[in-house]
Amino acid sequence: MLNAKRKGKRFELRIARLWEQKHGGTVKRSSYVNKELDDEGVDLVGTDPFLIQCKAVERNLDYLPILERMPRDGIRVVIHKRNNQPPLVCMYLDEWLDLTQTYLG
Repeated sequence: MLNAKRKGKRFELRIARLWEQKHGGTVKRSSYVNKELDDEGVDLVGTDPFLIQCKAVERNLDYLPILERMPRDGIRVVIHKRNNQPPLVCMYLDEWLDLTQTYLG
């Protein structure tokens, strides 16, 4: 179990560093700075308006309960990583459409 926790922490830090490289700012793990967000399933702080949950697990995930647990005041995203595979992003279609509308006009 300890190894799984370390794997999850490393993945969260990897996504945080990638966010900072692409978008600037400072991204922290919520377990380090905001217990309330951590309890609501948000792993990273400083990614506004995105609420990000990072999962580094081999098994299939049921994304719906993860997204439902997250606050509704942002764009909820689950980033899922399996060994030797690129990470995938899962989000609600309506939030994705809002995002694309903003980008595409």
